Amino acid sequence: MPDQPSSADADLLAEMKREWTEFRWFYSNKGKEERERWVVGEFLTRLAIPFGSDELHSPPQHSRVDVEFRDARFQVKEITSPNFRRNDEINDMHLRVMGAKTLADTVGPGFIYDVPPVVSSYDLVRDNARELALSEKYIECKKNLDLVFYVTRTRASIIQVHDINPEELSSFGWRSVSYLMGNHAIVLCAAVDAPSFLCASR
Repeated sequence: MPDQPSSADADLLAEMKREWTEFRWFYSNKGKEERERWVVGEFLTRLAIPFGSDELHSPPQHSRVDVEFRDARFQVKEITSPNFRRNDEINDMHLRVMGAKTLADTVGPGFIYDVPPVVSSYDLVRDNARELALSEKYIECKKNLDLVFYVTRTRASIIQVHDINPEELSSFGWRSVSYLMGNHAIVLCAAVDAPSFLCASR
């Protein structure tokens, strides 16, 4: 008869199943709105802007705005590592955990990626802001949008004040452009009609 997991191991495995089910939902299409509100919440927290979770609103999906906060209209964009297969990784781990009978069953091979080169986060943000600004999807509405880049790419440098060229970013036509990476959040540029808390955080 196979060894039965201890009570502590069984509790831990049950907790892992619960957490991975939530994690899978959070990164699914159904979790997109909550994910975007989380990014904006992290951004505001790092800027030391007091807020309540009930102040973060997700408009209908056809809207060009991802999250509304007071007079801000955030469009959230994540910059990931090249060829990152997050959904495949999460689905693989979720299946493994949900089928596990013991903690040892949750251990398996991971995904292997090429190590990306070191890059400047400012260059990533600038290039993506420029590309999106030329997109037909945003060209008419970008002047009313507050663009926030959430950088999760590995081997990307943290943006320093001396890296920032506000005039360059402003020329793309967004109402504001901001950046979040880990514990670092910066408002990179903000037009005169941008929300006052973004202008004050520059």
